Amino acid sequence: MNGVILYADDDVLNDGTYENKLFQKFNRSLDYSILPITNISDLEKTISSISTFRALLLDWTFKKPSEDEEMPEMNENPLDILRSKKIYSLVYIYSREELANELQEELKGIFGTEKIYFEKKASDFDEEQEFAKICSEIASFEDKNKHMEIPFIWSQSINQSVQMIFSELEQADPNWISEIKDTAKEDKSDPVSEVINIFHNVLNESLIQDTVLREILEKDQNPVNGSTEESAARLYYRIFYSKLNENAPIMTGDIFKFDDNEYGLLITPECDITDTEKEFYEFLIIMKDKSKEYQDEKKKKFIKDQKSVKSIFNNGIISRHILPSFPFDIQQYDAVALINFISAFVSKNKNEIKEYRTEFKLNSPYIHQLRQRYIAFLGRYGVPAIPDSLRTYNLK
Repeated sequence: MNGVILYADDDVLNDGTYENKLFQKFNRSLDYSILPITNISDLEKTISSISTFRALLLDWTFKKPSEDEEMPEMNENPLDILRSKKIYSLVYIYSREELANELQEELKGIFGTEKIYFEKKASDFDEEQEFAKICSEIASFEDKNKHMEIPFIWSQSINQSVQMIFSELEQADPNWISEIKDTAKEDKSDPVSEVINIFHNVLNESLIQDTVLREILEKDQNPVNGSTEESAARLYYRIFYSKLNENAPIMTGDIFKFDDNEYGLLITPECDITDTEKEFYEFLIIMKDKSKEYQDEKKKKFIKDQKSVKSIFNNGIISRHILPSFPFDIQQYDAVALINFISAFVSKNKNEIKEYRTEFKLNSPYIHQLRQRYIAFLGRYGVPAIPDSLRTYNLK
């Protein structure tokens, strides 16, 4: 994989130290790009700023200079950063002291056993041996995780596209953010959401045309063993549903739990959600017990005829909509949600619903598909049947 290695150690730039000798060894190598980081604050800023790095080579104990020169220096560690930041790279803990087993298990739980290594700095330090050992372990990690190569290139493509788009938008109008927000306000839609949506629409068009990204995606081959049914369910669970941040705004697609049996999908358009004059929001209701009955019925049918699986989720019946792996409960990936359009629609006072919002929302384009199907159901129009004689005549 390509990408920079972050070497975070308070001694990495101190001449004559083991850490500086190792850094210089990496720095002279044509196979690696390495960035030195000497304190916890810079480490956090760097991880937040760089979306893709090849590996994080991380000391555990950092000296924290005191603002008061008469006070002794304090030590700090990067645990809070590792707990709070999502890192899609190898984390290589390289420290003079061995981490406690309990701490190692916590970190393995955060990153997975395959993505975090623990190594003590050798007491009889030899930069040649340490360099060779670390390079070997990085190579071993990359060999075992070849599936990560595409996301790395994808992330780099996003970085390059973002820089290009920001530059082009600024050249067009330095005040492009304010312009879009002002236009959104006139339309009574959420200005912040509108800016984000417009930018990501432009970004999407740029990525679709990225030849490097397209080529590597086209070359990607499925692994020999493929995915298990459970792993595929977990994958599409994430594709269908997003977990909301604590302070996320109310959005179309948000999932509400009004009681142990009644769930609601918010289908009010974004522009109406931000309209202060609107008192009620619209929901499509999902009854957990009815969904379970439907699922049990289809399970029995599936036992008798396994080909029936194709007809269950294709939503061919206009009066209902089926969602797979619905998050009735956290980390439940096999629950079906049944939405019966005939009785699903309700309105609720917007000031009385906040406490019922769950941690999840139905993502685009699935929420838009659901809204379109519901509108199509409402707008259906029956026409007289044609006689069999006419059918026959047109088929001769």
